[in-house]
Amino acid sequence: MIRLGASSMFFHEYQPAEIFSGLEKAGLDYVEFWMETPEFWMRGADPVELSNLKQQFSFPKLLAMHAPIFDLNPCSFNPGVAALSIEYTCRSIAMMNSLGGGVVTIHPGKRTAKRPIGPLDRARLTAYLDAVGNAAFGSSVTVAIENMPPAVNAQMVTPAAVRKILDEYSWLSFTWDYAHATAAAPADPFAFLFECGDRMVNIHASSGKASSMHTTLAGTEEGVSLITELKKFGYSGLVTFELEDMNFGRGLGYEDKIAILTKEMEWFSDLRLL
Repeated sequence: MIRLGASSMFFHEYQPAEIFSGLEKAGLDYVEFWMETPEFWMRGADPVELSNLKQQFSFPKLLAMHAPIFDLNPCSFNPGVAALSIEYTCRSIAMMNSLGGGVVTIHPGKRTAKRPIGPLDRARLTAYLDAVGNAAFGSSVTVAIENMPPAVNAQMVTPAAVRKILDEYSWLSFTWDYAHATAAAPADPFAFLFECGDRMVNIHASSGKASSMHTTLAGTEEGVSLITELKKFGYSGLVTFELEDMNFGRGLGYEDKIAILTKEMEWFSDLRLL
């Protein structure tokens, strides 16, 4: 059964309780909560706060989290940054496990300099995944690695690169970022679905172009294509609306965000029947 949710970062400036309430009003099934949600992060990222919200709201559920990425990079050539990236990812896994389990999405990191990926970058990714795998072992957390948008220093941009990592780590799952995949045009974004769909547990659903990333899909050709292909594939998992609020203009308020998510939810609601 497909469930429809949204990223907490669409409500960047709001309190966690307001975020949960907004997603509930939009009719969504769950929240993908970013540990870096500012009003949560700056108070110490206490999992008790999220546990209380889970009890307060019947919907949305907390079924997914996103490990910290903004100031972090597990493949940084600064060993302190790389170590801190591992630490916070492991904390995210522990937090999700304490809250009952679910999907934690991670990024593969990138080369610090804007130069092509080399052996040292791949070695750092290996060290990161080894540590993450140890942290997740025996827990109720599914760790899913995400494909990245095209860039000279990016890892895991192509379906083949993702497939290679999935084959090397049997415990690892896949979060398919549809916007990142479509930004790699003219490459076929659905190659990810066909080559890596067997390990896919979460989809970041939004539109992606070089000029603007993570905008709405409702009423677009990209949205129609995504729904069509997911129905054909028979996907059963999470579909997370990951939207960048700054792409909608500075006048976007709380109720506006709820209305945008409600429209996305309604447009994709047939997927819940799968």
